[in-house]
Amino acid sequence: MKQLFICAIGPVQDFIASARRSRDLWYGSWMLSELSKSAAGAIAEKYGVASLIFPAVDSVAMLKPATAINAPNKIIALVTFANDDSPDKLGELVRKAIFTRLSELQDDAFTRLKESEFNLELALVQILDLPEIYWVSMPYGTDDNYEIVRDQAEALLAARKNTRNFQKIQGDYQPKSSLDGARESVIPENDYPQGSNDPQRIKKIKILYDRFRARQGERLSGVDLLKRLGGTNVEPNFYSTSHMAALPFLERVEALGKGTRKKLLEEIARTLKVAGWEVDERDGALVFESRLVDLVPAGTELEELRKELGKILKEYSGEWSSKLSPYYALLAADGDNMGKTIDAQTDPAKHQKMSQLLSKFAQAVPDIIRKYKGVPIYAGGDDVLAYLPLHTVLACAKELAERFSAAMAEFAFEDQGTKISPTLSTGIVIAHHLTPLSDVLELARKAEKQAKKVTGKNGLAITLSKRGGVDRTIYGKWGKLDGRLDQLINLTRHDAISSGTAYELQQLDRDLSGTSIPMSGIVVEAIRIIKRKRESGSEKRIDQDIIQLFQQWLAVDNVGTSPEVTLPELAQEMMVAKIFADAADLANSPMQAIKEEIQ
Repeated sequence: MKQLFICAIGPVQDFIASARRSRDLWYGSWMLSELSKSAAGAIAEKYGVASLIFPAVDSVAMLKPATAINAPNKIIALVTFANDDSPDKLGELVRKAIFTRLSELQDDAFTRLKESEFNLELALVQILDLPEIYWVSMPYGTDDNYEIVRDQAEALLAARKNTRNFQKIQGDYQPKSSLDGARESVIPENDYPQGSNDPQRIKKIKILYDRFRARQGERLSGVDLLKRLGGTNVEPNFYSTSHMAALPFLERVEALGKGTRKKLLEEIARTLKVAGWEVDERDGALVFESRLVDLVPAGTELEELRKELGKILKEYSGEWSSKLSPYYALLAADGDNMGKTIDAQTDPAKHQKMSQLLSKFAQAVPDIIRKYKGVPIYAGGDDVLAYLPLHTVLACAKELAERFSAAMAEFAFEDQGTKISPTLSTGIVIAHHLTPLSDVLELARKAEKQAKKVTGKNGLAITLSKRGGVDRTIYGKWGKLDGRLDQLINLTRHDAISSGTAYELQQLDRDLSGTSIPMSGIVVEAIRIIKRKRESGSEKRIDQDIIQLFQQWLAVDNVGTSPEVTLPELAQEMMVAKIFADAADLANSPMQAIKEEIQ
């Protein structure tokens, strides 16, 4: 008897998003992938690797623990049951494999801790309560239509998820987790400083970090401890968001030739160690004065350390020390039209081939992100999450989109007479390195959704989230929006247009858009403003070629032609381009000739 078996493993978004650090985010994604791999591996070992439709792999070995492949949280398999076998037995096999792997991850995380150091019993209960496992199975005969059977199975799975289990979980009269606010902390309250006058304050702060990787005042549940302590033998070179923000500055230090960035960070680390605090000499967070309160214990003479840090930075970078930017980028990407693409695969073999190509793309993603100096958090099929420095994120996002489109090109389908190929829509958030990571992740998901609203998709959306300011979001199609941004970035870097122009254009739109003046008249006034502007820091008027570029974007003198971009959108794009340009200048990234860019 052949059956189409679908298994979904969770929780996904809420569990992953419960993070205060980038490593929390990575481990949450990695752990769910490990649980999915264990389920897929159990199916492959019993029924053969060819039974797996999604994920589709070449060998069972690829699904072993800690391999490079990321498995999706939904598994689809076409299995043939023997007389003594059944879907119930397969469901139990999958469940057992998931909890076995979870037990291994739990043991790995807690191996450094003694049972007396935390509430192990509560931690284990919390961890065992974490997985949500749902499965369905539908008969599949030789004459059955694969699309219909899969649709029926998916509908059944959705119904099963709506009847989720709610089990009683053991609790305790302890403060709630600082990450998810739901589970109780398993760290004894006596381990935390009891007020600013606690004579053991500094000692306790050090113990909390060394033992649990917890900051003072940060309560962690058993699930949180998994994120903080697990996976140390497989984690990538995991740098903080502060390190990502510091990278353009560190590359400038390298380019100045006054000493490598390694020497700079080592000197700062030595200074902090003299103050009695151990720090990672590789972490670019060391260059930010704002991070000193996290890096050194309360009670330390912070003002003296700040002065010393300022001296060291100026010694290595000169005037560039004042241009250190606190912003980095979080990238979230997702495939477009994937549901319709899967529906268009009329048999298991075609679906399986698509899965194989998706897996190959996902396996290539981490190396692409690292090439652009970023850190991959998750890459599973058509879903990507990573954080990068500002001067490389656009190029990285573009390569990911192009590679995905190329990988999925053969799976084009027709929709109302139009041939559609899967594309990758991308959301990017430019955020302050001290903004809570959960907030930045939420903004990235919103930007991703905005990108997927672009007509025809293949969208790009960028949100600039400055501390104390209004979030600005620009969006458009790949090939259009990124092309304008590239040109605006180069114009800014060549000082070909003053930075205040964007704000004047924005104010013009605010003043006149609600009046009886037609938009064509407002645009003409915008071009007049641009014409009377000077190049940044110069008395030279803006080049005519640049004026024509703005006229082209706004469709000036082209009656009946829709503009590439509206005036308020262009003003926003100029503001976003400015922060990218500043990062590229700081990193000393090569500039192209401005005439070449305009052409």
